[in-house]
Amino acid sequence: MRPLRVLHVAESAGWAGGEVYLVNLARVIDRERFALSVIAPEAGPLVSRLGALGIEPSVLPLAQSLASPAMLGALVRRLRALRPDIVQSHGARTNLYGRLACRLAGVPHHVSTVHNSLYDYPVGAARRTAYLAADRLTAGLSSVTVCVARSLAQDLIERSRVPARRVVVIPNGVDLARFDPAAGDGGRVRQELGLGESPVVGIVGRMTPQKSHADFLAAVARARRQVPALRALLVGDGPLRPAIETDVRGRGLAQTCVLAGVREDIPDCLAAMTVVALASHSEGFPFTVLEALAMARPLVATAVNGVPEIVEDGVNGLLAPPRQPDRLAEALVALLGDPVRAAALGAAGRKTVESRFGLALMVERLTDLYARLAAGGGP
Repeated sequence: MRPLRVLHVAESAGWAGGEVYLVNLARVIDRERFALSVIAPEAGPLVSRLGALGIEPSVLPLAQSLASPAMLGALVRRLRALRPDIVQSHGARTNLYGRLACRLAGVPHHVSTVHNSLYDYPVGAARRTAYLAADRLTAGLSSVTVCVARSLAQDLIERSRVPARRVVVIPNGVDLARFDPAAGDGGRVRQELGLGESPVVGIVGRMTPQKSHADFLAAVARARRQVPALRALLVGDGPLRPAIETDVRGRGLAQTCVLAGVREDIPDCLAAMTVVALASHSEGFPFTVLEALAMARPLVATAVNGVPEIVEDGVNGLLAPPRQPDRLAEALVALLGDPVRAAALGAAGRKTVESRFGLALMVERLTDLYARLAAGGGP
């Protein structure tokens, strides 16, 4: 019996949640049962990481426009050539093209994937309206829509009127063997980056508006008033890096902050952090939160979208309201000043991920969905 051909269409070839999802899936999926292939919009970190796993994505630049007949035609031709049994697409624009192309190419099943709420997309009102209209008009072309968080599913069902029977929640999962607190070498990272023995507050994520590094830096500046020895570690890169560097200097934090850029050793970077922070205005179901908890790190995160589905305030981390850096700073200082409580929250976080958000469980749920669709069943 031949393996089921599953093709993923990525909206970005960078390195953010959707790309982490694909690489994690490729790393552990049973390749005797599932032949995995990927279409990426360009060369980039996603392509190189998949290549290292033996999957060579084909490149097909998806237009920034929601209405490109030429791009739709190119995707239809690619699907006819590859003849997948299931196509799973990621992101609003790619979901639209994927739905239409699958129908035109005769692909049996299309799976849309929602990683972030369309209602929070960082675009203007007119463009958001166009995204929402296109999504509602074409949602019925998908066999099922997979949402990585319950909050995203509720958006689709209650606000976009997608039938609940066609929406499935499959939370993101983290590799518990890779993110193992017993194996993390935080001391090496501290030595390499000159952090010494200072308390370190860290943030991991792309430097984009939704991650709100400005709020993180404002919280660090406030926290330093009570913890003068505090250092800050920023892991990641992105279009806002020049603005963030300017902000660091403007707040007098040049000697406090280390901007480490993109790192491959995320478990060790997390191990180097005394407390991990998430300052985002919008999230789906953030891998950085799952990874921090898996590493048993004390965590302070903004209570947005799917974050409260992972973090129970005061049980396995602390929650703060978004866009209020003073509240974020207050929570950071509380954990820095109470290492016993911080350690207890970190240990509880690890147990949360072990029981509910392991990568193996995510992939099991997703591959079960593929099998049901291929057998002619519903989601």
